[in-house]
Amino acid sequence: MKLRLFILLTFALISFEGFSQESFTLTGTITDKASNDPMPFATVFFAETTFGTVSGENGEYKLTVPKPGTYDLIVKFVGYKTFALQVKLGEAPVATLDITIEADTRNLGSVVVSAKKDKDWERHMQEFRTTFLGESQNARKCKILNEQDIDFFYDKKKVVLEAFSSEPIIIENKALGYRVKYYLEKFVINYTAGLSTYYGYTIFEEMDGSKNKKARWEKNRRKAYEGSAIHFFTSLYENRLTEEGFYVQVAKDVSGFGRVINPRDANVFQFLKEGSNDISKSLPFENFLYITYEKEFESKEYQEAQSRRISLGHSSISKINKKPQQSWISIMEGYESIEFEPSGYIYDPTSFYSAGYWGFEKIADMVPINYRPKKKD
Repeated sequence: MKLRLFILLTFALISFEGFSQESFTLTGTITDKASNDPMPFATVFFAETTFGTVSGENGEYKLTVPKPGTYDLIVKFVGYKTFALQVKLGEAPVATLDITIEADTRNLGSVVVSAKKDKDWERHMQEFRTTFLGESQNARKCKILNEQDIDFFYDKKKVVLEAFSSEPIIIENKALGYRVKYYLEKFVINYTAGLSTYYGYTIFEEMDGSKNKKARWEKNRRKAYEGSAIHFFTSLYENRLTEEGFYVQVAKDVSGFGRVINPRDANVFQFLKEGSNDISKSLPFENFLYITYEKEFESKEYQEAQSRRISLGHSSISKINKKPQQSWISIMEGYESIEFEPSGYIYDPTSFYSAGYWGFEKIADMVPINYRPKKKD
């Protein structure tokens, strides 16, 4: 999950149809809120993309993207509160936004964080790796390069583990060819409830490699993208779910019967409503949507993870059941729909809950929201 602050910077509600502009730039200056002094060397980026920069000596920054749309603008500076703003680019080639950031005066109060790298820390770190990176094949090829910056607090009474990091968590993903910086805002494992929650802000950087490595990375990126939530919502927007390999069913919980899934294709494109602006759409629905991606089977790692949850212990399987990947989603309380754009960008990722295959895939299986598979020769 990700946290976003929804202060919408609206340049205009416009139609992008027929727009020939090849790039769009956001520029401005970052200053300290109290002193009004410029803030050099602040990290500035659009979350979940490869678009990022560092502010100059006078606090100036510039970010350029190839397509119009909505982006999550993030500014990070050590000792300052995270600045997060949802911005929409597209009215003009260049837009200006000056930013002020505020010193962070928060403290953990009576909470004692265990920064000592002892056996407890090692055990907590193992839990963190599994929950944060995931258990997929890609996760096995991921490495957190600065684990020493991650500290933990374990509440014995509540049986809750929390993780903290004042520095970005740097992940080297050798499966997908990305170096990822993850600015962790919250990480909690509630062992009693059997639930884990984490959110933060992500910026991707392409790794350098040989031609063969880049070809392998592209193959793995394509596999990670296909069947993902980004792929699904992009396909839904274009009314191409069937062509892209998705099959969607409506389900609900019935007293005395459990969860009942309607076997028919729900044709969810007909559910779509106009969004809050000219390029967004919203998907309202009740109960559950079961989303099957028919072009790829469940992985062995996923089936083993499911088996472990059932047996509550170590489990391995000798044979993979050839079942297509299936995920299911439901709208969270307080929301009426999921709003999204043609890029697959979701306005509020906390508006819905996902389980199944989407719930299994974690940071190790993420690709930037601006990634699209290259056309096959």
